[in-house]
Amino acid sequence: MPRRPQVVNVDCNFAYDTERRQIEAAGGELVLQRAKTEDEIIATCAEATVVLLEFPNTPFTPRVIAALPECRAIIRYGVGIESVDQPEATRRGVVVANTADFCTEEVSDHAAALLLASARRIAWFDRKVRSGSWNDFKITPPLRRVSAMTLGLVGWGRIAQAVARKMQGFGMRILATDPFVRSLPPGSTVELVSMERLLAESDLVSLHVPLAAETKHLIGDAALRLMKPTAFLVNTSRGGVVDQAALVRALQENRIGGASLDVFEEEPLPAASPLRNLEQVTMTPHYAASSQDSMAHLHRTVADSIEAVLRGYWPPFPVNPGVIPRSPLRPWSEFRRLG
Repeated sequence: MPRRPQVVNVDCNFAYDTERRQIEAAGGELVLQRAKTEDEIIATCAEATVVLLEFPNTPFTPRVIAALPECRAIIRYGVGIESVDQPEATRRGVVVANTADFCTEEVSDHAAALLLASARRIAWFDRKVRSGSWNDFKITPPLRRVSAMTLGLVGWGRIAQAVARKMQGFGMRILATDPFVRSLPPGSTVELVSMERLLAESDLVSLHVPLAAETKHLIGDAALRLMKPTAFLVNTSRGGVVDQAALVRALQENRIGGASLDVFEEEPLPAASPLRNLEQVTMTPHYAASSQDSMAHLHRTVADSIEAVLRGYWPPFPVNPGVIPRSPLRPWSEFRRLG
C-alpha cells in the first residue's frame, strides 16, 4: 500500500482542524512536531511531501533543503519567508509559498492607526494624563493638521496600497517609493518618487517592505538624517528593516520627531532596550497582523495551499514561481474552480 503523503509542521502554535480535514481529504496525513535547529528539521522532515513553518526565523538553509528529497513545497504561515533559501529551493524543484493576503486589512489598519496616533500624539497624551498632568506641558514637535501633512510609503505592495486608500480620506499628500514599480496607474493621487525625496519631504514615513539582503537596515543613519526633524517613522513590516541602534540615536538626539513600532530587531523587545524609555516612541508587540478574521483567513489559505499541492496544483501564492516543480503542477485557477 502506498505511503500517505506527509505534511509536517515544524513550529506548531495553533489548532489545525481546517488543515487536517483538507489534508486527509486529499489522502495525506498531518504531522505536528517542534523542530528548531537544522538537524532537528532534517530528522523530522526526511519523508515530508509538504513542510509548514510559522516563524520567520525557522532555518531552511541550503543544507536543510538538500536533505529533504521528498519535499514538493515549503509553505509559510505568514508573509515573510526570509529564513528559506529560495535559490536553493528553486534549484531543487521545491515550491516556496506564503499566505500573502491573509492580513492586508489588519496590517494596513494598524499602520493607519499608528500614523494617526503619531500625528496626534495619542500615546504621549495618554501617558501625560495618567501621570497627573493635564495641559501643563509643551508639545514637541508641535501638532499639525493631518490634511496638511505628507505621508511617505516605502514599498508599494498590497499593504502599502491599502494604507494609501485608507489615509487618502484624511486629505493627505501621499508619496511612494519602490524600486520594482516604474509607474502608477493614470489618475493616481499617489506620487511615485525616489527614496531620498520621500524621506526629505514626508512628515510621516511608513515602512512596507519585506526583509531581504537589499532591505536589511534600509533605514539607517544616512536615511534618518534625510528625514525632517519633526517627522515620525512607522514600522509594521520587519524589525530588521530599521537599524535600531541608529534609530535610538536619532531619537535621543531629537533628529526626528518620533517613531511608532510594531516590529523590532530582537523580539520580544529586551527589557533593557532604550526604546522603552523614549517618550516619543509608541510600541505594540508585533500584533499588526492579528485578528480573529485574519487567523481564520490564514488557516484557510494554508489548508488550500496544502491540498492544492497534494492534488497536483500550484498553491495560490508561490514566491518562486519560476521553479520547475519536482512533480508537475496544474494552474491554481483550475484547483480553485474545483471548489
